Amino acid sequence: MASKRVVNANTVTDELKRPTPKLLNQFKVTLLIKDGMVVTPKSRVVDVEYNKDYEKDLANLESYFAEIFGSASFDEKKKEITITGTSGSIKVNLKQKKPPGGKRETINTKVQEEGTTIVLNQVIHKNKKFDKKEDILADKDTADQLKKLFGKKYADRLEEWTHSYFEQQKEFLKKFQSAKWDIFVYGRDDFVTFFSEQIKSVARSLDPLRPVGDYTTWSPSDIWAVYDGNKVKEQIAKNINPKTQNLVELNNLLINLFNEKKLIGVSLKKIDAKQSANLKFVNIDTSTMRLGDIETYSMSQIKFDIDNIVKGETVTTYVKYGSGNDYSINISKAGSRKSASNLTFNTAIKATPAAQGGQAPVKMIVELLNRGASGITFLNNNKNYPTTSQEFSKRSAEFEKYYKVVKKHMSNSPNYSEFESLINSLYDNKDKKFIAQSKLMQLHFFHDALKNYSNKSEFWTDLLYLGMKVGDRFAPHAKIS
Repeated sequence: MASKRVVNANTVTDELKRPTPKLLNQFKVTLLIKDGMVVTPKSRVVDVEYNKDYEKDLANLESYFAEIFGSASFDEKKKEITITGTSGSIKVNLKQKKPPGGKRETINTKVQEEGTTIVLNQVIHKNKKFDKKEDILADKDTADQLKKLFGKKYADRLEEWTHSYFEQQKEFLKKFQSAKWDIFVYGRDDFVTFFSEQIKSVARSLDPLRPVGDYTTWSPSDIWAVYDGNKVKEQIAKNINPKTQNLVELNNLLINLFNEKKLIGVSLKKIDAKQSANLKFVNIDTSTMRLGDIETYSMSQIKFDIDNIVKGETVTTYVKYGSGNDYSINISKAGSRKSASNLTFNTAIKATPAAQGGQAPVKMIVELLNRGASGITFLNNNKNYPTTSQEFSKRSAEFEKYYKVVKKHMSNSPNYSEFESLINSLYDNKDKKFIAQSKLMQLHFFHDALKNYSNKSEFWTDLLYLGMKVGDRFAPHAKIS
């Protein structure tokens, strides 16, 4: 492959003409177009990476290529240029350049959520008006607060998040526009912190000796809107008595406060750049304690995409709902692939591709598995699974039993000996042994679930409900997604 050629921005067109024969021949060069735009060779496809600063210049590449090849068209939606020549067409995919290390760092959740409170406070308490997302950073006071929050670490992501902040405040104000709300706070004095402590005193309705769990098990709300916060806190604390208080009573109290517009829990999801936000009430009454479209799903509309258990190094499997995969549960390995961890059960909604629907509480998943079956042994504890190929070999017969049940639900499964070889090869690589472990954990989960519930849609819809935090066991909330 030819070495990289650095091109001066002022002479980009002339320089592009020089390697034209090589570009026509499968683009067998790496060429820098302007500062920060790199062309990487591929067969009939070229990836052009660009720095964020050049986002507005992408359309100009159409004329660059058209001058050289005679015909080029730019698809703004797909960020793709099609070059048509005598030997056929070549696709040029335009992709934002990743930072050193390969991945754009995920923004700390607390930063994302506190950004929402900043914008809401500006609108409700300082009478700011944002008619479009650009208005948020155009307002100096708002921009200064957000820039301080995001800091240098996330500075390049702030503009991207203004779309979500704009959509969130717009939807909130449609239902709850009032200057009577207390200042939104984030940190020690907020209601998330308050409930994190109070929920420890609450028992489940069916068993007063069993605690509900932690805050995230019970409520998906990221921020709370409250009117006269101190009085509301006193009312809640007064009604939480370890001897009598149970989850149903607490949720009913919150529903009343919700309906009186004195306390609103809000679950926030990132809004895709091409989507508008939607506000939905969840667990406010019997009609919002279910997802109507899910209720109608039969087993013929529930699909198991679990071939990754037996393929390569991928660790995610799926349960998909509806002919258009309207919802899904993504079962994967938590944390790093190079360390031991348990499985996570995340929900996703097709209509909100920028965000997850929520994570199902693991303890509740195990309880659901045991609710209508016997002989369930899955506990989602990585310590129960082999960490070496030798340990796996000793228990191979056990996993072969699991495999015989699960393979019936795969689209293309190898025989067990091939699967055994795959697992052994992963275990024999110190950086991949926990991938093998995760695959065995998923095999075990699907064995227990499919053996008992392969034709029972209620189990699979209830599993989805756990992730969506829908039902009377979860806190009432407004969801903006």
